[in-house]
Amino acid sequence: MIDHPASVRFGGLGGQGLVTLGAVLAEAGARAGLKVAASRARGGATRADVILAPDAVDFPHVIAPDLLVVLAQEAYDLYAPGLAPGGVILVDDFFVRKLGRAGVRQKSVPATATAMEKVGNKVAANFVMMGAAVGYSGLVGRPEMEAAIRNLVSGRFQEVNLAAFDLGLQMGQALPATEVGPWR
Repeated sequence: MIDHPASVRFGGLGGQGLVTLGAVLAEAGARAGLKVAASRARGGATRADVILAPDAVDFPHVIAPDLLVVLAQEAYDLYAPGLAPGGVILVDDFFVRKLGRAGVRQKSVPATATAMEKVGNKVAANFVMMGAAVGYSGLVGRPEMEAAIRNLVSGRFQEVNLAAFDLGLQMGQALPATEVGPWR
């Protein structure tokens, strides 16, 4: 579990399940005993923001995310410049072309390709990205994430999303710490 506040922004387009990702991460954080604040913005480049902290959250909005998880180019272009110093960007390489940014650590994750090839449903790419983010950051544990997914995701999509999350979790755990971030 984390010992300092961490802010996460999920960015993409409407319909990519970003609000669900934010809700799942927030609930998993609460289940892990963390203090949580969450917000969202819809339309065009959609986002879901979550702050996880061991102590009370003083300001409930993400200004500069520590971790940016992006599923669409429009969201990358809009949100990447606002990343916190030392922050990390994870992008779905099917839809996002990352640009060289001085001082920014970025990693492509084959989320859509993995969802199509191994889960049989490209819509599950969002949970592959969530798994990758949780796997490398360790912000919350797998049991809390699974419980939150089971609680918040419609029953008919639970198994697909759990499978996608597990695949992403493995990818995230395999990311070298020096390449992607300050959490490990």
